[in-house]
Amino acid sequence: MHVLLMSDRLGRTISFGFGARHALMLSGFLIVAVIAAGFLGFSFAADGQPAQALPASATAAAPQVDQLAMRVGELQARLASLAAIGERVAAKAGVPLPDAGKPDPGRGGPLLDPEPRPTSAAELASLLDDLTRQLELASDHLMVLDAELLLRQAKQGKLSMDRPVTESAYVSSVFGYRIDPFTGRRARHEGLDFADDFGAPILAAESGVVLTATSHPQYGNELEIDHGNGLVTRYGHTSRLLVKKGDLVKRGQEIAEVGSTGRSTGPHLHFEVLKNGVPQNPIGYLSARS
Repeated sequence: MHVLLMSDRLGRTISFGFGARHALMLSGFLIVAVIAAGFLGFSFAADGQPAQALPASATAAAPQVDQLAMRVGELQARLASLAAIGERVAAKAGVPLPDAGKPDPGRGGPLLDPEPRPTSAAELASLLDDLTRQLELASDHLMVLDAELLLRQAKQGKLSMDRPVTESAYVSSVFGYRIDPFTGRRARHEGLDFADDFGAPILAAESGVVLTATSHPQYGNELEIDHGNGLVTRYGHTSRLLVKKGDLVKRGQEIAEVGSTGRSTGPHLHFEVLKNGVPQNPIGYLSARS
């Protein structure tokens, strides 16, 4: 097969021979071009949009899911705090709490006006906001009731505290006058000293709010807990504080670790009870089992 090209400018005819070998080469080139075009057009949909557009839409919803997950975590933390307050209030009021091991109470009723579509992420977020506000309100009410019951117990002289250390600790110095371990002279001691191993747990003697959590030249790392009605407990010479000012702590909760900071000769807890700023003998406030 021959191809003839006529050129007016050159004034002559150019002839090309086009045999079977050339036809095969041209066919191979066309096949390679079609395959290459297929690979280049792979990422485009029928409407000319990149195929990656679908995953991008799913990725756009990821921040909303993350925000909802964070809100659920915050809600769980609030529920745990509310449960702790409820336990204290129930114990002070002498009301037993429902057994957590029992199944949920029965619920039921006819299905009326079922929702025809699934709940959207925005609607879930709105429901979580409403539930959070209700929990905050319930928590405020319980805290007020908790404080009122604590005040009544204090007024009736029925407030008894738990031992602020574990059973391994022992009293190494009592309240009142003693021989000062640094000077060797008689001096007043305004608390109880509990000797224990370095790093042993220190427990809140009663529920309350952390008043101070700081370092003191005499008490070392110390914290004070306000129990209401002018009653405060102090924990001194700790090696490490586990709570901070403003925290709500529960009776028996670990709040610090035994140490020997400040004016101390060895690892122990210096425990004080103050009534309207006046040191009291802690023995009179500890419960019988303590």
